[in-house]
Amino acid sequence: MKRKISISFFSIAIAILFGLACILAIYPLWHVIVGSLISYPEYMQKVLMLWPNRITFENYHYVLGQGTVLQPLVVTIFITCVGTFVNVFMITLAAYGLSKRFPGVKAISILMIVTMFLSAGLIPSYILFRQLGILNSVWVYILPAMINPFYVIIMRTSFLDFPSELEEAVAIDGAGKFVTFLRVVLPLSKPTLVTIGLFTAVDYWNTFRESVYFVTDSSKKTLQDFLYMVMNNTNMGAMGTGQAIVTENVKLAYTALAIIPILMVYPVLQNHMASGIMVGSVKG
Repeated sequence: MKRKISISFFSIAIAILFGLACILAIYPLWHVIVGSLISYPEYMQKVLMLWPNRITFENYHYVLGQGTVLQPLVVTIFITCVGTFVNVFMITLAAYGLSKRFPGVKAISILMIVTMFLSAGLIPSYILFRQLGILNSVWVYILPAMINPFYVIIMRTSFLDFPSELEEAVAIDGAGKFVTFLRVVLPLSKPTLVTIGLFTAVDYWNTFRESVYFVTDSSKKTLQDFLYMVMNNTNMGAMGTGQAIVTENVKLAYTALAIIPILMVYPVLQNHMASGIMVGSVKG
């Protein structure tokens, strides 16, 4: 009897902790959404943003009417779409090659892993990007992050679980290596591809450092850099707002526009994402 009571108390404690964790995770997003849908006087009166007394879209009308958020949004969408496609394609090529046995494969894998812990640094990166001619261009966001070693390892693990007999059967039918890779291997690796694609898209969507250090052209700034300017209310004249002070609920409207688009992708890809993570965690 005592054992049953102790298990019951333990279950209740776990449920309470998980409930608090969910509240702590969800409330900041809820605060942003509710705060962006109320007027400034109501925002100043509320301590906790639980529910708006009167929903208004005037903050979004103001944000979209200014038009300054549209250019960073277009740039961010472009680098997210193009960067994700290029990144996933290059990652799959590298992972598929490293999943095969050939002389030097271990050395290449070790060198790739080392790059996860050692980076070139800010100044060498700036010099390299200047020599490549990608400063003040959208390619400074895409090319340096074209291959992520961590995602290569996950994808390689998926390919190691791929049955070699199937590839041999396709080869007997006359298909070449590249055709086998495109027509057979990639379709069967869809869960892992979707997972890596989602993580990569989030990485590109949240691009901030490159926009700050390597891009001075305001027309090529990312949404996160623009949001940073809005939050700090600096350089707003340079971005064309023509306003000295941005109210807090308008800032929340900007924040919502930066969060909601990428957040909407998760429910669509949730099932593929879960199975893809499990596939990548089977082997080391």
